[in-house]
Amino acid sequence: MITTLRHPPRQPLPLICLACIALLLMAPVPAPADPNITATPRIANVSPGTQSPVQLMYTVLDTIPNASYVATSTQGQFSTPSGDSLGTLQRTVSINVLNSRGTGTELLVVPARVIAAAMKAGAGQIIFTRTFDPSALDIPEGTLETTLQIVPAPAGQFALIGLQLEFNQPAPGDAPRPDSGERITVPRNTKGLRAAAIVTYNGQGLLRGRWVADGQILGFVTKQLLPGMREAIIASPAVPAFPTYATGLHTVRFEIIEPVPAFDLPSLQYFVTAEERIPNLPTVALQAPLDREHVALSSESPPVFSWSPAHEGATYLFRLYTLEPEAMTRPLTGFDTSSPVLAARTGRNYYMLSVFDLARLVTNSPHAWQVQALVDGRPVASSDYRIVVFSGAASELELVVPLRDQGVSGK
Repeated sequence: MITTLRHPPRQPLPLICLACIALLLMAPVPAPADPNITATPRIANVSPGTQSPVQLMYTVLDTIPNASYVATSTQGQFSTPSGDSLGTLQRTVSINVLNSRGTGTELLVVPARVIAAAMKAGAGQIIFTRTFDPSALDIPEGTLETTLQIVPAPAGQFALIGLQLEFNQPAPGDAPRPDSGERITVPRNTKGLRAAAIVTYNGQGLLRGRWVADGQILGFVTKQLLPGMREAIIASPAVPAFPTYATGLHTVRFEIIEPVPAFDLPSLQYFVTAEERIPNLPTVALQAPLDREHVALSSESPPVFSWSPAHEGATYLFRLYTLEPEAMTRPLTGFDTSSPVLAARTGRNYYMLSVFDLARLVTNSPHAWQVQALVDGRPVASSDYRIVVFSGAASELELVVPLRDQGVSGK
């Protein structure tokens, strides 16, 4: 017996079902929601007359689950609340988003000209806007705003505006004395070499920093900066002072730990020469030539340097240094005394340049000269430094060596 199975004939889909499918295919795909990007703080204070730094933190909370990408903003915009442009900040900020969450930071420095432009426009606020563009193609951009309130300096956001470093001067009687400036020269074993940090700021708050010399920490500083002062002076520690036992170039920094400055930290340099400092030395009084005097170079009438006798039985160390041309227009401080172009000893209270000395000198260029009085080889008195300029052409100097200096006797 054979059984045959027969399938019932297929029924066509109702027209209403086909219409539903068509509508589903034609329906627009919902766009992903904008990422939730916020800035903290939303409102900050800035002060006129100075650059005002503001620390901002950006937070991303994406609505797409497990989204990972990099959101980048290449610039920020300053504007008034009414939308008038005040300027553009060309700085890139990136936020790494992992599993739909991410944070980024920016130390926003509001230029003084932007604050001035806002005040000129009659605005008491500045709107800072950034737009972050995600690297993922299916995630839209996110835009955020930070409101910057313009307030007087005492009520402004606590922020550091600038930092200046200066060397001190050792106690009177120590010679030569280094001058204030970014670089000085001191003899070996100089005592009491210190510096000061001049901090300008807005608002009030706690400053934490440290003094560092050649990478070694000399001391920590914690100071409460009071409102309305705008400036604070912080001295380097007296003990330990800056080291001067090693010859060569040394670097001093005041490193600010908190708050984070919006500028590069400056540094000071000092050069330690091999010359030992003997404190409280009496002075050798220089006589001629006078300071910054022009002296003619001549082999027939060589220049003579003279000074007053300083000590009975003393010998004198005369030294001459070559200077840069700019030395004629500024105080004679901070030059390198480790390599004199000429050094000679004499038992008299003057020194006459020899024909051999003349060949070492640079004409029409400033030189510095100085004298030390020595007893048993130790300094007992020292003079100040004077500038002298030798005039004349070196090619015109005739080297005439007396016969006695050539080892030949004659009448």
